[in-house]
Amino acid sequence: MAQVQILLSTWNGERWLPVLLESLLQQTYTDWTLLIRDDGSQDQTCKLLLQWQGLHPDKVEWLEMNGLHLGSAASFSRLVELSRAPLLMFCDQDDVWFPDKIKRQLAAMQRLSVQNDVATPLLVHTDLALINARDEPITDSFWQQRGFNVRQPKQDYLLTNTVTGCAALFNRAAATKAFPLPPGVAQHDRWLALVCAWFGAVESLTQASMQYRQHTQNAIGAGQAHYAHVTAVSIPGRLAAWSQQAEIFLSCFGNELSRVDYRLIEALAELRHLKGWQRRRHIVQHRLFKQGVLANLALLWFA
Repeated sequence: MAQVQILLSTWNGERWLPVLLESLLQQTYTDWTLLIRDDGSQDQTCKLLLQWQGLHPDKVEWLEMNGLHLGSAASFSRLVELSRAPLLMFCDQDDVWFPDKIKRQLAAMQRLSVQNDVATPLLVHTDLALINARDEPITDSFWQQRGFNVRQPKQDYLLTNTVTGCAALFNRAAATKAFPLPPGVAQHDRWLALVCAWFGAVESLTQASMQYRQHTQNAIGAGQAHYAHVTAVSIPGRLAAWSQQAEIFLSCFGNELSRVDYRLIEALAELRHLKGWQRRRHIVQHRLFKQGVLANLALLWFA
């Protein structure tokens, strides 16, 4: 079995897939295999995958094409459940990996592993360079564009996710702790980061490891600089999603939390059941804040 399994979920990706697969072949670290699940594509994606498997049978350990459309999070969760390798990486069909992506993240993971027990969930993630559909550069640093504090404390992961799935490498302990995704979890990478931050360790590498392509068909995408994509209309929905995730987190791990930590997450879980000034007072009382003054002003104003 390979040391690293790359988990690739595809959906109508014929335009981007060849470039992504070629970038995987260019990796300087070679002890990896692919687990692929197609999420019900209706273009030539499956044909391309079968052709590539025929050319590189040693690299495709699993190829699932049953026509079912699960959605991005559930599809990746399925791949994690199928995996057996010590280390795993999520992979998006439309990105381009730099040749040393696996090598650099693996080196960081090895350093992190020395400092932690084998049962500790560990995650290493990197910055990303953004490109558009025409391969034109948008920014060299996604983190700078978004103003992320990637070394945030564990509590901040309840409201602010700084980990992008396709830029993450995680260990078997993290896979076991975070997956399969519990019902109601909307984003696999946000959940994984939250679990690792609270029960393990998250290491951030500031050098970009890949080109993260932005186009109209992105399942999630990078958003806009300094949260310009967040609107007054979207904030209540975001609050409800964070609150629901906190509720799920408590149901999964509540008996493993300290009393103080349990009360903090419980306060966030209660938030979606409150309205108006009652909700705003609750945010301030329990310090349920995001990164940045402007983000918190918007949060309190439009909650």
